[in-house]
This record gives sequence, C-alpha cells and structure tokens, in this order.
Amino acid sequence: MAVYTITRFAASDMDEAGKIAEGLRSDLEGVGADSIDMVSYGNGKGVVLARYPDQATMDAAEDTIKMVFGKMIDAGVVDGEAIHPHAGVVLNSF
Repeated sequence: MAVYTITRFAASDMDEAGKIAEGLRSDLEGVGADSIDMVSYGNGKGVVLARYPDQATMDAAEDTIKMVFGKMIDAGVVDGEAIHPHAGVVLNSF
C-alpha cells in the first residue's frame, strides 16, 4: 500500500532551496519514491510531498531525505527548527 511523507518547512530563500534539491536530483531519484514534489506556497513556507510504494521504501529513503534537508540547513536557506515531517498511508485515490 502506498505511503506518503508530508514535510512542511520554512525557507529564507525558496529558489535556493530548490536549486540545492535539484543539485541532489540523482540522490533523490535513487530512493525509490513514486514521486517527490517540493512545493512553495508563499511567504517562505513550503512542503515536500513524497509518495512511496510501501513503508519499507519510505524507511530506506529517510537518510537521503535528511541529507538533502541538511544541505539546505547548512547553506542557511532552510530553518531546521521549522521542518515538520508527517507520514501516512493512502486511504483512497481519485
């Protein structure tokens, strides 16, 4: 059953956060996610929506996802205190 991680975050420079993520594309493509979307919804707030085919794949991706956010934090563009991950199982798809 598919699972999602939904990670809210705050960034002082959303464009730079996106560039860092793009620079790590090959790492992110290797985690086995069905999709990973990084979304900005204004005022320096964003969310990463990642869909995985199962819990085991999501768990295996955790270190890579932490590394990507770590690079953004180290660059000073993402506030580490404002990262709020959540996970859930898909109930219905339409």
